[in-house]
Amino acid sequence: MGEGRLRRAFPGCALALLVALALLGSTRAWATDAHLPDPRPSAPHLRVQLDPATAKACASRIKQCPSALRRAVPLGDTPRLSRWFRLPAVGADLARLRATPGVLRADHAPEAAPPPFEPSVTPDFTDLQVWRAAFPDGLGFDEGVRWPGGDGAGVRLADVEYGWDPAHEDLAAAPGASAWGFDTWQYGFHGTSVLGILIGTDNAFGVTGVVPGVEILGVSPFVDELTYDVAAAIAGAASLLAPGDVLLIEQQAYVAGTYGPVSYDAAAWDAIADAVDAGIVVIEPGGNGGLDLDDPAFEGVFDRLTHDHGGVLVGGGYPSTTRRGDPRGWTGGSSYGSRLDAQGWYSGIVTTTGDDDEGLWADLYFPDGDGHRAYTRSFGGTSGASPMVAAAAASVQSVRRARGFDVLTPRELRSAMRSAGTPSVGDSAIGAQPDVRRLLRDWGLR
Repeated sequence: MGEGRLRRAFPGCALALLVALALLGSTRAWATDAHLPDPRPSAPHLRVQLDPATAKACASRIKQCPSALRRAVPLGDTPRLSRWFRLPAVGADLARLRATPGVLRADHAPEAAPPPFEPSVTPDFTDLQVWRAAFPDGLGFDEGVRWPGGDGAGVRLADVEYGWDPAHEDLAAAPGASAWGFDTWQYGFHGTSVLGILIGTDNAFGVTGVVPGVEILGVSPFVDELTYDVAAAIAGAASLLAPGDVLLIEQQAYVAGTYGPVSYDAAAWDAIADAVDAGIVVIEPGGNGGLDLDDPAFEGVFDRLTHDHGGVLVGGGYPSTTRRGDPRGWTGGSSYGSRLDAQGWYSGIVTTTGDDDEGLWADLYFPDGDGHRAYTRSFGGTSGASPMVAAAAASVQSVRRARGFDVLTPRELRSAMRSAGTPSVGDSAIGAQPDVRRLLRDWGLR
């Protein structure tokens, strides 16, 4: 359903409505002439208009009522409607009825036609995607897509995701199934929102992704129906990618009784390190448990100096649209600490969504409960921040490939994001917010 900007719920209804209105509009014309051909012989009832004397006789059921009208029922008791009668079409001879004395008009009764509604049209929400704009309002993606290759073309991006809606009207490029792993299709709203940020179709309705040219690969964290294994999924995703491509891990782990990075698990850490060694840029959400990753209780697991897997660890900050805190400041939800490399918006993200939980997440647009046309204004967490960072990475690599340059290594790109980004605000470090404009001008041209 991603073709054209105007979305109509039932395309055939417009034609059917025009036909129905044409028939209704013509009723008055042929109803005044008893000799015109009947256009709807299948109508279940006939409609007749009688002269006053005949109408009175038929309403009173007296013998002066013609036999052909004995089954007729008056439409009402007002002076005008009392002269109109309805009778079953089955067994009736319309030509004979029209010739019956006292009958002024005889026709098939109008059939039920659709109401005069205008099929709903999905509005254009791109003006609400403020994070696309230039700094300080956004991350600068609107400039990135104007660069040759800035739309992510030529880059593969694997998204380790539970599920998404491949039939959403604004996700024409969404994969139909996972390229690796077992599809459970859980949390479909979540993956649908992530894909809307990345590859929302560029049209005149809904949202627009910031790297619509990137090739998306869905990767399930389930090896089979019962086996959840993020480390295996990361390795499986890496096997589908080439140096310079991007691997987005849309998962978090149970850490210290709440949520934190999946790399807290040693096997997942190793899988990320292997992918980075293979030249793949790995984007890892910091998790939504508000953890201080510099806490000594973690025994150096997140110490960049001694235990660095080479991936980009992402925090989430207040958006520029916030009224609650300082933009790029810690919200209290994201993990924080010196290990965080980059940040994106933690809340207020306008994107596609699904009908999970009876449309709970579809708080922006949800016409007729249609999940394929659902949108949200409140996606977020480090799940929302991370695809922004992944898109920035894909944009840089795509521009470099388009210009014939070598892609950046994962650590080079991570360093570039930190140096060309805007630091977080406040004492709780959540990483620099990428500025795609600066990133491309500093690293896309050399």
